[in-house]
Amino acid sequence: MAFAGCQVLTDVFCYAVNVPETESDVFLYSSSDYATLHVPDASINLYQSTAPWSGFETVVRTEGSEPVIKKCATPTIDYADGKLSFSCETEDVEFVSEIKYADISRFYSKDVNLAGKYTVKVYAKKAGYNNSDTAIKDINMSSTSGILGDVNGDGVVNAADIVMITNIIMGTK
Repeated sequence: MAFAGCQVLTDVFCYAVNVPETESDVFLYSSSDYATLHVPDASINLYQSTAPWSGFETVVRTEGSEPVIKKCATPTIDYADGKLSFSCETEDVEFVSEIKYADISRFYSKDVNLAGKYTVKVYAKKAGYNNSDTAIKDINMSSTSGILGDVNGDGVVNAADIVMITNIIMGTK
């Protein structure tokens, strides 16, 4: 019932070459019989013979090709002072990052604090845009003890370090 009751419906654009299957009540009590349905040229006959699309009095070819959807720019990954930062040329994006180290995984923020050896993946997403390509960066961070992975500085790499790293990444420390 997406367009049910739309009494001022004038144009519907459907760029699908294969006629979409939809419920018969999608245009219930709407002005679809007075509206114009715009579809790909090669599919006009299929739309005209398939309910509920066949309820449109006027079915015409879409102008040009399918709409072009912009793609977010590939983000960059920077690491300084124990902190990851993501940036992107596309404004107002949401950063989705994945950090591989033990059981640590995804984040939905611009900044992430870390310590250890990580593989960082991030992509940008924004409403109305295709997701960006994924940026990947391997980051090796040294600990205060000089032993890679010894975050708490006790001279050994153990579960306490993993807990501390997890707390840092999850923002609980």
